[in-house]
Amino acid sequence: VRCVAGWSSLVARRAHNPKVVGSNPAPATTVKIFFVGHLPFFYIKIMNKDEYKNIIEPVVNSNNCILWGLEILRGKKRNTLRIYIDSNNIIDINDCENISKDLSYEPMLDVSLGDDYILEVSSPGVDRKFFTIEQLKDYLGEELEFKTKELINGKRKFNGILSECDENYFHIKLNNKDNKTTKFKFNDLDLCKLKPNYNKLIKEYSNAK
Repeated sequence: VRCVAGWSSLVARRAHNPKVVGSNPAPATTVKIFFVGHLPFFYIKIMNKDEYKNIIEPVVNSNNCILWGLEILRGKKRNTLRIYIDSNNIIDINDCENISKDLSYEPMLDVSLGDDYILEVSSPGVDRKFFTIEQLKDYLGEELEFKTKELINGKRKFNGILSECDENYFHIKLNNKDNKTTKFKFNDLDLCKLKPNYNKLIKEYSNAK
């Protein structure tokens, strides 16, 4: 279960946002060209994730939400900026739409990703991804599934119950015959997400009615 809002082009963002100049239909792609002497210079600012976070997090916080994580997917033709938001309350589609709208005011996103980039704002969902080891601390006793960057004993995919975590490592009770606890370094992971217990979720939903 996940709520998602976003825009697939500059035209869509401008049409949705009357405060952005040029809200009427316009070409979906704009190339920024500057001239240095007699030579054209194409300006693209490459930003790292911390720089994106510095732009996005204040916008998310101003909407009474928390930035859970972000992903930058660079495609051959169009880039995608995927933002996950959370809250102490329930996230709904209005939160996603409001943050998506507010981010259309941020010109540095256009400069870095291109005018026709795809923006997606969503809740983390029941199978939420984890972006930092600090996020794991609230999920002790829950089942995780994750993939390591390198092979470990001939495997990259693992799942098990989270039993402990500190600043760098987390401990998992692997789902195998030995039921042993194994330590993993979070920075060695390619992907880590929650494995939902759907029976538990259905029971909680039924009791909430």
